[in-house]
Amino acid sequence: MKVESEVCKLNDSFVNGTNDGEAYPKRWVAALVQMNCEKKVAAKLDKMGIANYVPIQKEEHQWSDRKKKVDRIVIPMVVFVRLAQNEEDEFRKLSFILKFITYPGSKELATPIPDEQIEKLKFLLHNADAKVSIVENLKVGDKVRLVRGPMKGLEGELSQIEENKPIVSIRIDGLGYACVSVEKTNLEII
Repeated sequence: MKVESEVCKLNDSFVNGTNDGEAYPKRWVAALVQMNCEKKVAAKLDKMGIANYVPIQKEEHQWSDRKKKVDRIVIPMVVFVRLAQNEEDEFRKLSFILKFITYPGSKELATPIPDEQIEKLKFLLHNADAKVSIVENLKVGDKVRLVRGPMKGLEGELSQIEENKPIVSIRIDGLGYACVSVEKTNLEII
């Protein structure tokens, strides 16, 4: 089995996070995987003894005859993995890992994510009553669409951001703009 041979290779090269007699601290990194394979990759990593986290939120879906709780992947194609920096190159060679997510222009193989941010994400997903979504960095001038709430479907332009709360404006020719303050999570960039 291919996974077992990869497990052996990783276990042979990593001894408690080191392979050169020097200790490296483990850190979270984001690995890109194939679409709809996040849970399978997490199971393989669990089998290999590698700490990982897939951001999942339980949602209730309604069909005509029943309701059912289902798991929704919050960040598609991403599995967070806890690795030492010297493990990243070998880990990237696994067949089910496409690449690491990095900042543009970064010299690192993988951009580290602070433990505190992963813990906050876990807490948020575990305790949120509403749907959690990842919102890109918004900036003034972005064209946006409201995706939730009574104004769902409304499109406009981000005219300003005050105290981290975006204000969406709708142009009315000859009059100016109608503006409304909304939550970032209710917006998507178009």
